[in-house]
Amino acid sequence: MTTATTTAPELTATSEVNVHLAQALDVGYELVLMLTEGFDDTTAFEAPEGHMPLAWFLGHLACAKDYFSTIHQGCEKAVTEEFSDNFADGADTNFTIVPPLDEMIRIFKETHQRIRDFVLLELTPEDFSRKTPVFPDENMGEYAERFRTLGQALALTQMHDSFHAGQMAKLRLALGMESPV
Repeated sequence: MTTATTTAPELTATSEVNVHLAQALDVGYELVLMLTEGFDDTTAFEAPEGHMPLAWFLGHLACAKDYFSTIHQGCEKAVTEEFSDNFADGADTNFTIVPPLDEMIRIFKETHQRIRDFVLLELTPEDFSRKTPVFPDENMGEYAERFRTLGQALALTQMHDSFHAGQMAKLRLALGMESPV
């Protein structure tokens, strides 16, 4: 008796899987950008009780994306240590040293683009189970172990944008703005 064997198609830099993953990354990213519309350098730093301001979300998400790129892609940090310390890990943010809104959006876009380019052009099947040689920061709490492999970290990074987009939508409503989501 002969058994048929099938092999999974090899991922290439332009495979459908890579394109799908890049599109999945873009969902939360595009929501975040949509939710920044209508803010200016004043309103980006305002937040009613129980909410974080828009500037915090942008800084926090940029730090998370930068962290992914440094430990899983081997990239140099895209943000300064001061910036990272100010937004990462639910830090007690000093808003007097935060860049203007357009720069915050630029940083968010650039850190996203690094991951997106990696997913489209470099990600291979072997990468999904590849562990980072650097143990994730213990300040990540329960997420540290889930950030250890690239596949899990990629999924968390994508979901992270969407999670905070929901909070940003609530912020918009609390500020009396309409929310597109």
